[in-house]
Amino acid sequence: MPRPARADDLLAIAEMLLKAQLKAIEELRQNGGVDALASPKATAGSKRRSQTDLAYDVLVRAGEPLHILEIVKRIESDFGLPVSRDSLISAVLKKVARRQQFVKTGKNMYGLLDRDERP
Repeated sequence: MPRPARADDLLAIAEMLLKAQLKAIEELRQNGGVDALASPKATAGSKRRSQTDLAYDVLVRAGEPLHILEIVKRIESDFGLPVSRDSLISAVLKKVARRQQFVKTGKNMYGLLDRDERP
């Protein structure tokens, strides 16, 4: 008994989706795996990251607390993205207040909560 055309269409769509997923996995393997997606100069098609995520990466690499202007400078140079100092300060301060990711270590100085927190 032949299948209805709708069933064939659904199978064709499922096949197309699976092929696309397989192609994406193969490309990841060729380009260095999942770590390649986390690189600062990730491809244009990769997921966009927030300013606080970028600030977190900058602080991890620095290994010490940094002044907000230095964080902005490094985000702009490392990631090639313009950053609004005021909006970054606001976002980081909200995370400091909630005790998430960041800690304020001095005047306009920020570090990582678990690493730079003073007892």
